[in-house]
Amino acid sequence: MSDLLCFATIALAGFAQATLQLSFGGLILLYHASMGQHRRRKTRHLTTAYILGALVITMLAVSGIAFWISQLAGKALTLEMTLICVGVFIACAAIMWLLYYRRGKNTELWLPRSFSRFIARKAKATDDTIEAFSLGTLSAFAEMPMSIAIFFIAANCILTVSAHLQLVALLAYLLIVALPMLALKFYVRTGNNAVMAQRWRVKNKTFIRFVSSLSFMMLSVFVLTFWVY
Repeated sequence: MSDLLCFATIALAGFAQATLQLSFGGLILLYHASMGQHRRRKTRHLTTAYILGALVITMLAVSGIAFWISQLAGKALTLEMTLICVGVFIACAAIMWLLYYRRGKNTELWLPRSFSRFIARKAKATDDTIEAFSLGTLSAFAEMPMSIAIFFIAANCILTVSAHLQLVALLAYLLIVALPMLALKFYVRTGNNAVMAQRWRVKNKTFIRFVSSLSFMMLSVFVLTFWVY
């Protein structure tokens, strides 16, 4: 496979993961809780630690899967494993459209309510960077049922590119995944607040569902076209 095709797949995989809303929603909760308790500088440190926590777990997951593929799976995903990932992407596309959000004028995700309350409670209680970092890691772990297949495809692509570009590919993937959270930081930094961002999410929930579902479907078609046939 060419490096260009690998980077295109990585970009699509990163975009699909970026459309997942748990880490982003947790960051909004953290902003909303900390802005009323701390100075802006402390809030910036907390949110930066949160984003780093989410990215570190993503990096470790992708790197670990890449190591597993390189050592135990013959240095590339088998056809069967790739087809399984495609099937998971199609299932995720349906879930994103039909089940991912609860009904009503809110952006509450289809998670056990006890777990949702736990995340909200942790966001409100977060008072230092270590707790914020831990909350970021928790949000990334909680998204893994939807993102694990993406990790496999991304890891496979990173292994396939030229050796001198593998670190660049990993960093590009992490940057794309982080873009929504970085955009929120920039949005708040320019004088807006997280409440306005949340109102936009509620108002445009159907559009967000459509983009998320479409991104998973596009990824499945792309992988099926260029990595299977």
